[in-house]
Amino acid sequence: MKNILGLDLGSSSIGWAVIRENSEEQELVAMGSRVVSLTAAELSSFTQGNGVSINSQRTQKRTQRKGYDRYQLRRTLLRNKLDTLGMLPDDSLSYLPKLQLWGLRAKAVTQRIELNELGRVLLHLNQKRGYKSIKSDFSGDKKITDYVKTVKTRYDKLKEMRLTIGELFFRRLTENAFFRCKEQVYPRQAYVEEFDCIMNCQRKFYPDILTDETIRCIRDEIIYYQRPLKSCKYLVSRCEFEKRFYLNAAGKKTEAGPKVSPRTSPLFQVCRLWESINNIVVKDRRNEIVFISAEQRAALFDFLNTHEKLKGSDLLKLLGLSKTYGYRLGEQFKTGIQGNKTRVEIERALGNYPDKARLLQFNLQKESSSMVNTETGEIIPMISLSFEQEPLYRLWHVLYSIDDREQLQSVLRQKFGIDDDEVLERLSAIDLVKAGFGNKSSKAIRRILPFLQLGMNYAEACEAAGYNHSNNYTKAENEARALLDRLPAIKKNELRQPVVEKILNQMVNVVNALMEKYGRFDEIRVELARELKQSKEERSNTYKSINKNQRENEQIAKRIVEYGVPTRSRIQKYKMWEESKHCCIYCGQPVDVGDFLRGFDVEVEHIIPKSLYFDDSFANKVCSCRSCNKEKNNRTAYDYMKSKGEKALSDYVERVNTMYTNNQISKTKWQNLLTPVDKISTDFIDRQLRESQYIARKAKEILTSVCYNVTATSGSVTSFLRHVWGWDTVLHDLNFDRYKKVSLTEVIEVNHRGSVIRREQIKDWSKRFDHRHHAIDALTIACTKQAYIQRLNNLRAEEGPDFNKMSLERYIQSQPHFSVAQVREAVDRILVSFRAGKRAVTPGKRYIRKNRKRISVQSVLIPRGALSEDSVYGVIHVWEKDEQGHVIQKQRAVMKYPITSINREMLDKGKVVDKRIHRILSDRLAQYNDNPKEAFAKPVYI
Repeated sequence: MKNILGLDLGSSSIGWAVIRENSEEQELVAMGSRVVSLTAAELSSFTQGNGVSINSQRTQKRTQRKGYDRYQLRRTLLRNKLDTLGMLPDDSLSYLPKLQLWGLRAKAVTQRIELNELGRVLLHLNQKRGYKSIKSDFSGDKKITDYVKTVKTRYDKLKEMRLTIGELFFRRLTENAFFRCKEQVYPRQAYVEEFDCIMNCQRKFYPDILTDETIRCIRDEIIYYQRPLKSCKYLVSRCEFEKRFYLNAAGKKTEAGPKVSPRTSPLFQVCRLWESINNIVVKDRRNEIVFISAEQRAALFDFLNTHEKLKGSDLLKLLGLSKTYGYRLGEQFKTGIQGNKTRVEIERALGNYPDKARLLQFNLQKESSSMVNTETGEIIPMISLSFEQEPLYRLWHVLYSIDDREQLQSVLRQKFGIDDDEVLERLSAIDLVKAGFGNKSSKAIRRILPFLQLGMNYAEACEAAGYNHSNNYTKAENEARALLDRLPAIKKNELRQPVVEKILNQMVNVVNALMEKYGRFDEIRVELARELKQSKEERSNTYKSINKNQRENEQIAKRIVEYGVPTRSRIQKYKMWEESKHCCIYCGQPVDVGDFLRGFDVEVEHIIPKSLYFDDSFANKVCSCRSCNKEKNNRTAYDYMKSKGEKALSDYVERVNTMYTNNQISKTKWQNLLTPVDKISTDFIDRQLRESQYIARKAKEILTSVCYNVTATSGSVTSFLRHVWGWDTVLHDLNFDRYKKVSLTEVIEVNHRGSVIRREQIKDWSKRFDHRHHAIDALTIACTKQAYIQRLNNLRAEEGPDFNKMSLERYIQSQPHFSVAQVREAVDRILVSFRAGKRAVTPGKRYIRKNRKRISVQSVLIPRGALSEDSVYGVIHVWEKDEQGHVIQKQRAVMKYPITSINREMLDKGKVVDKRIHRILSDRLAQYNDNPKEAFAKPVYI
């Protein structure tokens, strides 16, 4: 018998089911649910598509701690140096009032001060070192760029006044005691200049102590020392197409091959432009695709290569199409297609430089490769390596590689002869590093690009270049593969998405455990939750769309309550009625909403019939009068209207386009309404599974390493099969007695085949109340054969004259499946497994280096997680008297609260411990009648 595993992968759960089957019988071996314990913040952040992950937030806080630690290290080194020089300040100087301290710092620029006073000034300079700009500050982020401009403008004004920072702040504090020094940020250069001014003045009075070496040590090795950035090249991944594996001397499997190219590389930019051009789809008002010739594609490339963005209006102009005709463009034209960012930025920086045309040259030459097309026998062409000697590539490489601006400008002068200071300043401000890396190496791009230039899409170009883009195997290649005995765990940060890494690693653990117990599987059938197959932007849009639909449904439910219980079906009907402007979508006759909701002479009509296309979603349904629905029969909406004549079709197309333009219908519904029968998709897998998404492909790739036959299904198929086989009610029935004992059931009336019957059910029941629903879904997936999917996808297959009379439900019911009683019994035995939460400690090792070797010297336990909440500041000791008058000591935790949350009640309960701050906040609240919102609208200075 075949050993089959079904997996239902969600963002925080895994359902699994093991069955055995042959041509005659099926056996339900085991099933279960594994719940991955994610924090509410993690799950919410992932589902909503937030850009900042929990790990990123932890990294930011760790960076702050590192900065504070390095400040303390500098302070310790500085105090030690001052102590050896006899300049260490005493306690009286250490606690100088703010105004006196800034006055001492201003005085040091022009007058003699004592050595210990100079030491206090140096310690003050060490606290704030100023803002040191880097190339990424000019990367285009408006928030960062505006901040840097503000800092630079502030510095320019300071130089105009011919003052140091200490002199300016002392003057401002003298005029206004509440002047905020902290908010006035200056560049690092301003602080270094103030240090030099102070030392130039004081060295005249202490020449034996303040020598050149001493000043250099304090300035360059202590206060203004900047650690060079560590190289992160080891983090760059290797090209998926070109990487190879080998066993090193230790017998460990190791990767080798070229690494992926930077996104800003001129070669990568050219490849990306051709990929974008070949993905452009333009449709006319009848949903017909407009042909784009090779000459037009070349014109589009020339435009994108020299412009920042290609907008929809630019595209229509280049293709010679009229804006008024109503052509429909792809989703990418909502924001426009990005042009050659590298060339555009360099061209903008060069400005009117005389030699600009030569510096922007980037010509690509083709050459014959060592690869041969096995089908045609032709030699596969590729781009020559001579592109590395092109002026634009050489200029980009220098701008990309050198981070120090002074060194960069020196190289630009020597190697490219650029002597214009303004041009050099603009070029050195370009950040070509922040964009990161692409997904292919330069070698792979050189092989793929010639076929992209011929008009092939990315998948076709990869195949033509000899790459297995989708990791597809022939039957012989698949059977010849060597399978692993166990699935390897996913390495940390391999997928750059912690939530997905957690769920896939749990999948690895579950599959390994099941293989140990039940043996290797002959087939694995898997379904991924929608959010795992979506990109970050898609998850964000889905989250917003769900919230919007929920609000709309609540409003509609209130409107239709007079027509009966506002069920999901009736809410959908009301939406269809509003979409079509209260008319039949086909004949345009007015429709009464009451008749539609009750089902009198008005029906829900499938745009593309179920017999042609398995889609029961809202996007495939419209409001239609019964006569039109009957006349339409088994045709698509477009073919039905076409049969009525050219005038009727033209009016219909105009009406549908107007509905789409006015956002009355979705893009999917618009496409369905204009789809003829010969344009219906015949591949259900491609439409539903989204296996082009990296996460879906990664899950399938992992499972393929231990099983020859890994197939995938979608949620809509699983839901349909589960309902037809009667497994929807299993969990409700198992939980019914428990809910009834606590009075959480209700009696409802339902219409069953023309008669009203009373039925008792759990109030507001949802299968998601019970984690075992993941196991039922997994069992459905395990029982889902590819033949079922193909039948759902194309019901026009020739199955004899009697099949067309059989309903889809009867066909599915006739296939072998487990009875409801069998499933209920198996589900009742399930003990849900929960992944352990965060560990208190994890085992680790302490290493030292001896003779240039890393040696383990101690096994240790490493604490994990925060020791306290972020708001906990510390603990203070309070002495109070008990009822007998004895003085006792108590501990009280000091918490940090946002000032806007402080109210009179918190003050009365002693939440603000500091008496001075307590008095200030109390006085401010009293001024505004104890209204915190008004009282703390302005800053409170303490």
